[in-house]
Amino acid sequence: MSGIYEQIEQWAQAAGATHARSIGREQLKTFDYVRASCAANSCGKYGRCWTCPPELGEQEALTAELQSFPGGVVVQNVTRLEDSWDFEGMMAAARAHNQMMRDLGRRLAAEHPGRRFLALGCGGCGYCETCTCPDQPCRAPDQALASVEGYGLDVKLLIESCGLSYINGQNTVSFVGAVLAE
Repeated sequence: MSGIYEQIEQWAQAAGATHARSIGREQLKTFDYVRASCAANSCGKYGRCWTCPPELGEQEALTAELQSFPGGVVVQNVTRLEDSWDFEGMMAAARAHNQMMRDLGRRLAAEHPGRRFLALGCGGCGYCETCTCPDQPCRAPDQALASVEGYGLDVKLLIESCGLSYINGQNTVSFVGAVLAE
C-alpha cells in the first residue's frame, strides 16, 4: 500500500470516518447503468447541478480520468438516525460526509503540492443551497464536489470490494466517497 493512501486513511479516520479502505485501479469500474440511474433524475439534480451528469462530462472521459489514478481510499460514514424516516438526519449526514471529503481533498492538495488528487462525495455537490446550473457559472468552484455515482461507479459494488457493507443496520444511513491519488 502506498504511503499516501495510508495517510488518507489516517486523516479520514481522524476526521471521524466510520471506515477508510485503500483501493486499486481495478476497483474503479464504471457502469452505464449508474449513469442511466442519474438520468432517471430521482434526486432532481440531473442537469441542475454542475457536478452531476450531464454537466459533469461524458462517461468515457470520466472513466479515463478515474483510470489515470493508480488507486485511492474509499471513505464510508455510517450515521445513526432517529428512525427510518429521519430525512433531516439523512441530509445532515450527507452534508457532513461531503464536507469531510472536501476537507480531505483540500488538505492533501495543500500538503502535497504538485501531486494530483480527486475527491468524490455522495449524491450531488450540495455546497450551495441552490446550484446556479445551468444558467450561471458555479459560484463556488473551489468547493464543488462531484459524486462517486456521477463518475459511474456503483457504490454498493465499490464498498463491497473493500470488504464493507452498504447496509449497516436499522435506523442508519451510509454515505460513501473516495479520494484518488497519484
